[in-house]
Amino acid sequence: MKRTIIYLHSIELSQASWVICDDEYVEKSVLRGHLSDLPAEDKQNEITVIVSASDVLLTETSLPKLNRQRLVQALPFALEEHLIDDINALHFATTDYQSDGKISVAIVARKKMDEWFALFKQHGIVPSYLYSTIFLLPYLEKNWSACILQETAAVRQNKYQGFSGEHSNLSLLIELAIQAAPEKPECIHLYSTFDAPFAIILEGVIINEIYLSEQTWLETMPGWIDPALSINLLQGRYQAKRKTSELKKIWMLAGYATLAWVVLAFFTEIISFFILHHEANKIETAINTIYKKNFPQASSVAAPRERMESKLSSLEEQANKNYFLVLLAQVGKQLAATSTVQLKNLDFRDNQLTLELTANQFDDLDHLTHALSQQGLQVKQQNASTTGEQVKASLLIQRGTA
Repeated sequence: MKRTIIYLHSIELSQASWVICDDEYVEKSVLRGHLSDLPAEDKQNEITVIVSASDVLLTETSLPKLNRQRLVQALPFALEEHLIDDINALHFATTDYQSDGKISVAIVARKKMDEWFALFKQHGIVPSYLYSTIFLLPYLEKNWSACILQETAAVRQNKYQGFSGEHSNLSLLIELAIQAAPEKPECIHLYSTFDAPFAIILEGVIINEIYLSEQTWLETMPGWIDPALSINLLQGRYQAKRKTSELKKIWMLAGYATLAWVVLAFFTEIISFFILHHEANKIETAINTIYKKNFPQASSVAAPRERMESKLSSLEEQANKNYFLVLLAQVGKQLAATSTVQLKNLDFRDNQLTLELTANQFDDLDHLTHALSQQGLQVKQQNASTTGEQVKASLLIQRGTA
């Protein structure tokens, strides 16, 4: 994603420096140009604006857990006694609650915010982020970072705290800050755009002075800025708003997606209705056919399920009363299960079923006889004989009790 990072010089705001980059790769940089020279296509990128640290006070406070709305209301009064200016003339931007329960706060005069926004409006700039120079410096745990620029000097003490001052006072300011800090930094990394070394000597603290040309410093900015470790001043009434065209495009896409979903859902329901309607007609036709086949005298289909169930019950009752059919069903089931026994002849007289059978051996006949007896039938074997490799016999079968 392309980004445009603008650094507003504190002396003349419209004289700015800017970098056009893709992630951290710098495509173009301008050192001290006029904002009117910023190309229109670069104003369409995500824009981050860096303002002088001298215009922004960074502090922290402790407050009970509150929701965002109540926190914004309570914060000015919690800090009022530590501020010189009227809280109504100040703009407050905050972080979320930190692990130690504290809240870091960036404070700037509303007049200054309005001045910056007037400048943005004049040049057609819509920033997404507005940061103090402090957050341009890299955050290094247990270390401080400082920069000495042409107009000012700034020091970053930790994630959200830092201060700025005149070049001539920087050494004294750092010394006082170390005395007030809960923990002395192990090293101070000093980035200077001055040709000559900027001598700072502090007892027990390593000073790592790094010289950068203004152009190099400018092109290093994209790699140092981390939104997760910065306080964006664009909160509350100054909260960043998407460009109208982008917002309109998003709403149009959302509208098209919703419409497509509604049409698809409606179309799916229509297809499902016709499929179910077709299947219902097929089932109804099959039911009518079966009904008329079983009740040919009926003039209309009335209570088909109940009438078919009644007829099936009647047929089952009749079948149970038919001695031959019941007996044949029981015998047939066992014959089907005994593949080594073959039925040669069947005769039914006087409620007695006579079967003439052949088998491979007598054990097969005995097995069948036992199985039929287990079904509650009376079985008598007679006329058993052998013919070649086969056994012949007759079984006399009657219904009885097991």
